[in-house]
Amino acid sequence: MEGADLGGLVEGSLAALGRSGWQVTCRCTDDQELRRLSWQFTGADRPTDVLAFPLAEGSGGRGPAPGRVLGDVAISIERAVAQASRAGVAAADELRLLAVHGLLHLCGHDHDSAPRAAAMTRATRRLLDADARRCGRPEPPVPDLVPPPDRPS
Repeated sequence: MEGADLGGLVEGSLAALGRSGWQVTCRCTDDQELRRLSWQFTGADRPTDVLAFPLAEGSGGRGPAPGRVLGDVAISIERAVAQASRAGVAAADELRLLAVHGLLHLCGHDHDSAPRAAAMTRATRRLLDADARRCGRPEPPVPDLVPPPDRPS
């Protein structure tokens, strides 16, 4: 998506998180693929906006990965565009928000409780604000994360 510069965003965010030199794969795809991945890996039969697949030890992943590979992030472009429209923001900004969200999941962040959701929101704002300054853009709005309703706060 034009104007998203996910490579620069992820690289800068990794540096800010103390993981310079680590690799992340970011796949931008559609609702159909996110639904398939969601079903395959979480058992949820519905599309979602972003999924993270950690590989690195200490990231909440499945053990050490060779070559300092942190993991993979999959983002639905369709979902990003729809969410951006509802929020009144540019689609590229929503895509960047989702990329940071996935990256933070790779690093072990979660929003499964109120305190962890607040911490992940702060980290998201810090990374997106730093990237906005790097690119000379206004700081983007970042909505507060809330724990899913089916999980306790």
